[in-house]
Amino acid sequence: MNTKLVIPLMVLLFMLETTVVPWLIPESMHGRIAPHFVFVAALYAGLYAGRHQALLLGFFFGLMQDIVFYGHLLGVHTLLMGVIAYLTGLLLEGKRAPMLAALAVIGLGCFLYDAAAYGIYRIFRVTHKTFEFVLLHSIAPSLFLQIGFALAVYVPARRLFEARAKKNADEEE
Repeated sequence: MNTKLVIPLMVLLFMLETTVVPWLIPESMHGRIAPHFVFVAALYAGLYAGRHQALLLGFFFGLMQDIVFYGHLLGVHTLLMGVIAYLTGLLLEGKRAPMLAALAVIGLGCFLYDAAAYGIYRIFRVTHKTFEFVLLHSIAPSLFLQIGFALAVYVPARRLFEARAKKNADEEE
């Protein structure tokens, strides 16, 4: 993984998802759609660069997410982003994931991320909404946004992460 290029791109994605994208979301959907573009990039790292890189990226950017937005329970997004990105890398380790498989895994990862965050918030009584309500009004619309973003950046993300993974494999031999 080319950290000289990946880290600045993910910081840029973090800034875009926190500053520009909320302006683009329709007024009726504010507070319901949560863009997780950095998490999608961490999942791509898990799919194409390796699980350890995805774990580090997920932990680092999850901690940034926790610090900037979610002060009432610090560490939830750090844990979830890191662990789910790691599991994504573990799931398809050593296998080349075609586009539909990658999008399905990213969709599943995004669903697990939002559902687990809801579960943790529910356990600690931060939220009192039912899972059905959150699923229909928040998780599903956010999931469509994440999958659309993942589809839009599939080719560049795969090239970025695979090129460095191949270079590392050649160096090890």
